[in-house]
Amino acid sequence: MSDVTAPTNEDVRRFWDANPVAAEAITAELGNSEFFKRFDKLRESEDCEPYDYSNRIHGYGPTRAKRVLDVGCGNGYVLSRYARHGALVHGVDITAKAVALSRKRFELDGQDADFQQIDGVRLPDRDNHFDSVCSMGVLHHIADPSPTVAELRRVLKRGGEFIMMLYYRWSYKDVVLFRLKRLFDARYRGKSQQQARNMNDGRECPLAMVYSKQEAAALLSDFEQPEFRLNQLAWRQLLLALALALVS
Repeated sequence: MSDVTAPTNEDVRRFWDANPVAAEAITAELGNSEFFKRFDKLRESEDCEPYDYSNRIHGYGPTRAKRVLDVGCGNGYVLSRYARHGALVHGVDITAKAVALSRKRFELDGQDADFQQIDGVRLPDRDNHFDSVCSMGVLHHIADPSPTVAELRRVLKRGGEFIMMLYYRWSYKDVVLFRLKRLFDARYRGKSQQQARNMNDGRECPLAMVYSKQEAAALLSDFEQPEFRLNQLAWRQLLLALALALVS
């Protein structure tokens, strides 16, 4: 991955501040109750991440009174699910807009949480503080996430759980779809494979890395008993993605 030019924190902050997750796809005022309702419906759809699948990953239920940290909290979706089961939740994000959205979500839900705008490289929390730490679809936007992972390991209690989502190197999207887009989609023509990956989250997205299981395991070398799960697309999603790539 040494051939990837690392974006600065300011590059990352500027992009995500201007492009909150899924905001472009939601026809509701950013941050009002209808926005969160539509976001949650989109997030939990069969074509994305159904709640039952998310619950299997996070285990929201048995977290009452446990301290949970989400690094790259977005609009607070994941933490709100923990909070509904009585967890003590803390969220950090590189953008002020994400922090504001998370606070608004929790205000509307009548829930308590602590949110801070922090880049994640250094956290203000003491060692061994959190029972669970998660970072969902965030660390693959950093060329070298190792310092952040080390910091998350520091604040995690011994025996605690770290849950991380990364883009998969051998996914259908990376192996097939992006290559087809580079051939048939004018927006992608002339782009490198890495540039096509970056565009997955928006045309101006600074960086989107992919990881094999071996690369992810190396990133998690200081953690015990790593487990891996693949969230696979349904067959109709594969056909739709292929059709869009060919007709775009």
